[in-house]
This record gives sequence, structure tokens and C-alpha cells, in this order.
Amino acid sequence: PSPRSCQPNGANEEALLCEIKELKQKDLALDQEIAQLLSEGYSLEELEKHISLLHEYNDIKDAGQMLLGKL
Repeated sequence: PSPRSCQPNGANEEALLCEIKELKQKDLALDQEIAQLLSEGYSLEELEKHISLLHEYNDIKDAGQMLLGKL
């Protein structure tokens, strides 16, 4: 669930509490996914390398799309 799924009904504090709850759930889900990948034999360094490569790919893709948009 995205943090935007909670609709504030006039109470800023309620909206913040809802967002905190959703972020904690997302954190738990990510921790479980990391544990599963580690149990499948992936190393933390390998996962960090893949994440780094994905960021680099996305930066290059965004630059390419920007150039195509200017053409």
C-alpha cells in the first residue's frame, strides 16, 4: 500500500499516524523479501551491486528519454 492510500479527514495527526503504520508495514515486507533472497543464496554485497546497477540503468534511461523528448 502506498502512503497516499490513507485519506486525511481533517486531522493531520491521523494522516501522519496512518502513513507511519503503512511505512512500518512496507519496512517489514522489505525485510521479509531480503531474508528470502538471503535464504536463496544471494549475498548482501551481490544485492547491493544489483541495486546500484539498476540505479545506473534508470539514470541512463531517463537521460535517453529526455533526449528523445527534445527531438
